[in-house]
Amino acid sequence: MNFRNYKFSLGLFLLMIAAIVNVSCEDDDDDMPKPMPMEENIVDIVVGNNNFSILAAALTKADLVDALNANGPFTVFGPTNAAFEQLFMDLGVSGIDDLSAEALTPILLYHVLGIQAKSTDLSNGYVETLSTFTPGDYPINLLINLDSGVKLNNSTNVTSADVMASNGVIHIIDEVLLPPDVVDIAIANATFSHLVDAVIKSDLVDALKGDGPFTIFAPTDAAFEALFTDLGISGIEDLSAEDLTPILTYHVVSGNVRAADVSTGTVSTLNTEADLEIDADGSGVIINGSSNVIATDVQGTNGVIHVIDKVLIPGSEEEEQSIADIASANSDFSSLVAALDKAGLVETMDGEGTFTVFAPTNEAFQNLFTNLGVSGIEDLSVETLTQVLLYHVLGSKVMSTDIEAGYVETLATNSPDMDPVMLRLDTDGGVKLNKETMVTSADIEAFNGVIHVIDKVLLPPNVVDIAVANDSFEHLVAAVVKADLAGTLSGDGPFTIFAPTDAAFEALFETLGVDGIDDLTAETLTPILLYHVVSGNVRSDMVSTGMVATLNEGNMLDIDTSSGVTINGDTNVTATDIQGTNGVIHVIDKVLLPE
Repeated sequence: MNFRNYKFSLGLFLLMIAAIVNVSCEDDDDDMPKPMPMEENIVDIVVGNNNFSILAAALTKADLVDALNANGPFTVFGPTNAAFEQLFMDLGVSGIDDLSAEALTPILLYHVLGIQAKSTDLSNGYVETLSTFTPGDYPINLLINLDSGVKLNNSTNVTSADVMASNGVIHIIDEVLLPPDVVDIAIANATFSHLVDAVIKSDLVDALKGDGPFTIFAPTDAAFEALFTDLGISGIEDLSAEDLTPILTYHVVSGNVRAADVSTGTVSTLNTEADLEIDADGSGVIINGSSNVIATDVQGTNGVIHVIDKVLIPGSEEEEQSIADIASANSDFSSLVAALDKAGLVETMDGEGTFTVFAPTNEAFQNLFTNLGVSGIEDLSVETLTQVLLYHVLGSKVMSTDIEAGYVETLATNSPDMDPVMLRLDTDGGVKLNKETMVTSADIEAFNGVIHVIDKVLLPPNVVDIAVANDSFEHLVAAVVKADLAGTLSGDGPFTIFAPTDAAFEALFETLGVDGIDDLTAETLTPILLYHVVSGNVRSDMVSTGMVATLNEGNMLDIDTSSGVTINGDTNVTATDIQGTNGVIHVIDKVLLPE
């Protein structure tokens, strides 16, 4: 094995050789208690143990004795003389004399943690060592495995633990640890056995052991096994080196790119014909829209590894799938696909547009069939299906992280003047649609948009449905129900509703000295509610100053559009054009009272 010459950084050297302050005191009073002898420090223990004589010589040659005499605390994994003798044999050298201080320093520091970690404090996973001879001077990671005793990097055993010192703890080990490169890290981790087999078969070991630096997005064994299932093969043995090489190089980026430096964008790989699409804008990092980074910054001597949960395939069909392709490939969307086919919308969802699809599952469709009293898709007309399905589609790509509470236009246009029917989004406790429908799985990306899975089929709403689905209209809904107007306002219309918010109703209750709708009769409520309804589908661009007739015959609204829209001089329109199938709602901040 050849060792590179390392230059020991002055900053680290000065830090590690900080001297211990010796405090001494003399006491002539024989009656005073004698001070207890100080506990031995790590160096004292090493020097005093014949089985650590080679370790002591190595620390002396590397000029690290004073460093480990310091206050610490440290955890030292101490190789025995037998462990060093095996290293000398493996390296073809006779002893410490044949290794330079520059070669010994990173090795010895790789055996030291900058904390005190007794065996009971250790847990499975990676820890940072004091060896920082890496691109960017980052600490090299050491893998701890506690499945059967304490094992380091999958091959070195702790044979005796918790030798306590005044400045830390020593765990005795049976093998000298060598700072790993990215290939060594993969070999030492049982989670990467398929990756290692692939690297060996494609003859990339030497390349990835080179100077680099490299950033490796390393798929787990579970990720490879999912790939084997998709390909219908048993394992790596069923793939040729020619198959594997472009896949593996597609997982390698030039440079030592740590997690803090990853950003959204397109990144070149060692596969010069394919780039990675990185999305770091959400709560984690996603590659090519489907592979998640699940662990980061496993640092080696020639680069860093980030763990991913899916094998990346350059130019794969999956990266080019349309929304229709994804739905067709998922058995839980078979009812949705059948509905799209009957409505003649498969080609649309397979095309070049940009869409957001809220996709109901088979169970959601089955619940709809039960509620409607039909047996299935075949009992619904093309006209009905088309508008229902289009109500699940937005004309732009909206990822879950971009969703905001409020109304959005859908592609459904079964309204009086073919205006887009609105869908309400809420983000409290997940993403909810029209108050009752939940997004259960988000951000399934396609080349022409994104799919969010939902648990209920959405039906295009009329003006009453819109009010029911909005928590700001609870008093209005209660009033409509009590006045027995729900059936009327669910009719063909069209209607234009000036809808007071709950805050507007609560101001009215205070003015009237009542607690709520329960204290008002249907006879009182009916003329008030009808005074908020105008015949026709009057959208905001059609509203003009003047007197407007309402369904409360003989009582008209006085509309003023000179500065915003006000009604009867003191009521403001605060939101407009919430379109339903039988009319449109404009929100107002005060309940209108007829004369």
